[in-house]
Amino acid sequence: MRRLAALIVLAAAGFAPSALAGTANGGGRGTVDGTHAFSDFGFGVTVGDGGVRGHFNCLMAGSSRFPGFTLMAVRGEVTNATIAADAASFDGVGMFQTGNQGKSPATFHVEVTGGGPGVGTLRLTLLTPFFFPLPTERVLVGQISIR
Repeated sequence: MRRLAALIVLAAAGFAPSALAGTANGGGRGTVDGTHAFSDFGFGVTVGDGGVRGHFNCLMAGSSRFPGFTLMAVRGEVTNATIAADAASFDGVGMFQTGNQGKSPATFHVEVTGGGPGVGTLRLTLLTPFFFPLPTERVLVGQISIR
């Protein structure tokens, strides 16, 4: 009986609104080498009693060009998120664009840690239309905030 009560308490704690509530937002430029821009990014994700809402945008074009493409963009609505004290991860659905190759429906996964230049990180993984994990970026200019 004590085991059952302990499991119920643990399960309830895992689903308490305060355990699910939080906000992760940020924007700026990321770098993989500490000097040169790799992407421009922006996102805002909120988890609360009303569920998950948010948007993500990552663009690699021009001075932030991703090798092999003149343009690569992933953007969309956030559908699922987990926010902890100093890190967050979220999934979304939207589109993937590669310059003159057009746009495709896409799903993606993002992991972030809080902080400004040289501290905050962002890792984008394209899940569909094909699996493509991008390298972890550190904030070059901007800020990632997790509350």
